[in-house]
Formats: sequence, C-alpha cells, structure tokens
Amino acid sequence: MIRRALILSVAILAVAAPVLAQSEPYRVFDTRPVITEGPYLVATSETTVTIVWLTDTPSHAEVRYGPGSDLSMVAQPQLDGLVPVGTRHVVHLNKLLPGTSYSYEAVATRVVKLNAYWPDKGLDVRSGPHQFITFDRRSPSVSFSVVTDTHEDTGRINRLNQAIDWGSTDFLVHTGDAFHWIDTEEHLFRAWLRPTTAGLAHTKPLIYARGNHELRGPFARRLFDYVPVPEGRFYYARDAGPVHLIVLDTGEDKPDDTNVYAELNRTVPYRADELAWFREHVKTTARVSEAPFRVIVMHQPGWGWLVDGPDAWVETANEAAVDLVIAGHRHRFSYAPPGPDVDHSYHLLVVGQDQVARVDATTSELKVAVTSTDGSIVHTLVIPRR
Repeated sequence: MIRRALILSVAILAVAAPVLAQSEPYRVFDTRPVITEGPYLVATSETTVTIVWLTDTPSHAEVRYGPGSDLSMVAQPQLDGLVPVGTRHVVHLNKLLPGTSYSYEAVATRVVKLNAYWPDKGLDVRSGPHQFITFDRRSPSVSFSVVTDTHEDTGRINRLNQAIDWGSTDFLVHTGDAFHWIDTEEHLFRAWLRPTTAGLAHTKPLIYARGNHELRGPFARRLFDYVPVPEGRFYYARDAGPVHLIVLDTGEDKPDDTNVYAELNRTVPYRADELAWFREHVKTTARVSEAPFRVIVMHQPGWGWLVDGPDAWVETANEAAVDLVIAGHRHRFSYAPPGPDVDHSYHLLVVGQDQVARVDATTSELKVAVTSTDGSIVHTLVIPRR
C-alpha cells in the first residue's frame, strides 16, 4: 500500500510539475482553465457594464480594460475581502464614461488547490480583446432589437439572430420565457444563453426582463447569477440616447397559493416592493420627464398576476407619460394604441414568438418595425415626441 501511494505521488508530480522556482511563495503549475461560455455583457448602462463567463475548472478572474484599444485598467472582484474562486465569473466595471468605446479582456487564472496557506495556482487563459460601447443619454439616436418567448427552441433563436441587423443594433432585449422551466446550469446555457450570446458576439449587451416560466424549475433560484444586474434585482432603468428604458418583472401568471407551486412562491410581497420602486422611480427621477421617450419592456402585457389587479401599475405608467410598452407572453403579435376606449395612454406592443421588434429612436420620433423571421413585415409604428 505504501509503495502504491509513492508511485501515485510521483505520477501526479510528473503530470503537474511546478513551472516556477522553489523560491516562489506558492507553487504555479503548468495547467490552464478553458473558457467554456462567454464572455457576454449584461445590463450595460452609461457608466457600468457587467461581464460574465464560465471556465471548466475553479479559477479567479479579472477584466483588463480601457478606452479605445487600451487595456491598462484592471477590475478584480472581491466578496467580503476574498477573491471569488469558482467556474462562474462576474466582473462589474464601474465609473466608465458615457458613450465611450472600450476594449476589454476577460482573464481567468486556475486555482489548483485552495490550501489554507500557499494555495496551488495554475496559469491564466484570456478572451479578447473585445469591444463595447457604453450607453449615452446625450446621443441623438439609439436602436435596439426585441425578441421574446424563445422557449428553449435553439433553432428559433438562431433564426431570430439571423433576422437582426447586428451592425446597427446597440443592444438586444429579451422579454422573457426563454425556458419552459430551468433545470441546471448546462440547461440554462444550452437552451438559451449559448445561442443568444453567439449573436451578441462579446460586444452587444443583453437587457433581460424575466418571464413567468423563469420562476419555475430547480435552477430558477440561480438565474440571477447568470444575468446579474448591479442593482441586485430584475427590475431597473437605463438611459440610452433619447430613450429612458424601464425593465420590469411581471412575475408569475397564477396566484402564489396555486397547488402546482407547493407553497414555494411569494410573489405578492415581491411585486409590492417592485411597485413601490416603480412609483418612486417615476416620481423622483428627472430623466423620466426629461427624456424624449419612455419605454417599458416586460414579459406579460397584463402586468402579471397581481392580488389587487394591474390598475396601480397602469396608472403609474400613465402618470409617467410612458410612450411605449413592449411585451410578449401571448406568443402572437398584437397592438393596442392609446385612446378613449382603453385604460392606458401608452402604445402596447406584444411581440410574437418568431418575430423581431426593431426600435429606432431619435429626439423627435420613435419608430418600431416588427418583422417575422422570414423577412415579412408584421407591423410598423411611428410615435412622435409628446
């Protein structure tokens, strides 16, 4: 038994011999992680961007970045004073300049063994340099594309990607129901993020509004880890050119006490907190009234299941002079204009499953063109500035 252990130890050392001198404070082995997913960008703003990627082995991460082609700045995450070590890497870049092109490089360094002292390290792997452009409310125009309800159909996602003019699209909005339910990390990437981020190509950010199906399944409670937002929640706002964009989470489509949820849903207090934020945001954020256009993206056009109904949400949107609400959920196109016969003063656009809504906004008008993946035009809309 002793002889076998000695042979095994010699074999391990032969495969993973340190490549640095013994005088180094810790051992570094000739082994690198592999980047298996990403990097991709989430919830970009005027001054922040979030970068996410995965590796096949535990590693610690950093992002090297800078304006133009510069990569001299370094962002290294920490959690309670410790550098995170794992296979999922999230780095938030802060204090960026609006409307600025940046280069970035995602770096992951393998951690072979987390000893209490002198952990064993490996070498790094890098992806990049890639580029992104921060949002800018001063820009006279913005263009973005909206898809919805892809429901794990990777063929559908690929067709939608092909229908998008990526060269002139500043960012992609997905309004939810990317899944039937979420089982695992591998399922999350295989059924949605992997084909979606292929279109984003490391450079275009994803803006995501959670659908009701994303509240279901054993991995639903981990979803935010893969589409993280600096605000720490699924609802937030962004300014992009003439548009003040509000992202809302319409929650589930059935009451919390529905038997299929087995008493594990608590959307009533969650939606109450979200409504309180929505009201406070439109009341206290100057940009809501100053922006040429106000657009809400969300999943359910009826605002989701709510114990008191949607009236408070509709009234808040009306009071904020919201111009356009873009939703999904129904799997087919519909459009409801504002008018005396409806309770809303905004244009309500519901995008179908195999459709792309292209939004082009200037300081004077907001244009929407909805097309099918076969190239046919479904609907066009022009909203003048109020």
